[in-house]
Amino acid sequence: MMLCVVFMIFSTAAHVHSETIPANIWEFTEDYYDVIGEPQLTASIVGDPEYESGETSTIFIQLMNDGLIFGFETDETPSNSNETMDAQAELDLEYDVTTAINIRGTLETEDGNAFRVLSGLQQAGSLRSSETSQPMEFDIEIFENAPAGTYYLTLNLTYQYQYDVKVEGYPDKEFDYWYITKNQTIPLQIIVKPRAQFEIVKVSDSLVSGGQGVLYITYKNTGDEVAEDAVARISVVDPFSTTDDQAFLGTLNPGDSYEAQYKVKVDKDALSKAYGINTEVKYRDEHGDTQISDVMKASIEVRESVPLLQRIGYAGYLLVIFVILGAAGYYFYKKQGNTGK
Repeated sequence: MMLCVVFMIFSTAAHVHSETIPANIWEFTEDYYDVIGEPQLTASIVGDPEYESGETSTIFIQLMNDGLIFGFETDETPSNSNETMDAQAELDLEYDVTTAINIRGTLETEDGNAFRVLSGLQQAGSLRSSETSQPMEFDIEIFENAPAGTYYLTLNLTYQYQYDVKVEGYPDKEFDYWYITKNQTIPLQIIVKPRAQFEIVKVSDSLVSGGQGVLYITYKNTGDEVAEDAVARISVVDPFSTTDDQAFLGTLNPGDSYEAQYKVKVDKDALSKAYGINTEVKYRDEHGDTQISDVMKASIEVRESVPLLQRIGYAGYLLVIFVILGAAGYYFYKKQGNTGK
């Protein structure tokens, strides 16, 4: 999409070679030539356009001016030597029609659910035809849950260029300039790379203070890449200890789950409450490179060691007494029977 806006201001001006744009003046009657053309900017991402979900990075965008001259017209013919000098000076200046001045740009995303652009308006200076800019820098944040795939960005550029110029008054030449503003929209693409991601979907335990038990953690690959030779690991601190802190998960395709088991000891002084244990998964990606997942936290519950009476309850306690009394009665009955013989 392009939009040209003409602006006119009356004041003195000089030829432009920098960011300063002369105010538009259109007072003279003589206009010898018209060079027809305009800047045309293209943009490309410098470096690898691939990013990972959960990443905050910088996109470097380089501009190139492919401005072209489309035509040439003679409006008036000089009538004397002074006008000839004015006409030649005007012709030299007319070829600046392809120079983009005061280039500014913003970057927008078409998918705000996958990532966001953190940077605002950026400057890119001025570019003559065939020149390239220093890269414009835009910070972006790829969201943790962004699916792998191609995403589209829009680079909105605004700049000015010299549309026409007049020269009069040789040898003390004066100049009339006419500048217009041009808006240009350039589409760009970035790629969010596939990767394995892990979540804890279930934790089972039977841990008591002063005892040893098995901790069961079920991991699920919620990403969009296969995780090969995956190994899960827990990191324990007081009141826990273990000599069994790793579990082999094997190959997990996207959506696959696996239950890992760890033998864990609990200090006898451990309080009865919920604890968090850090865990992570190491695996090989589709390129054979070793990757490590984000740290996850497994919530486990430690209970107090319960006395026998409390564990079996009052009814169980009475049952035990009856069994003991019955056994004792049977013993004495047998003993008396043997004595009577």
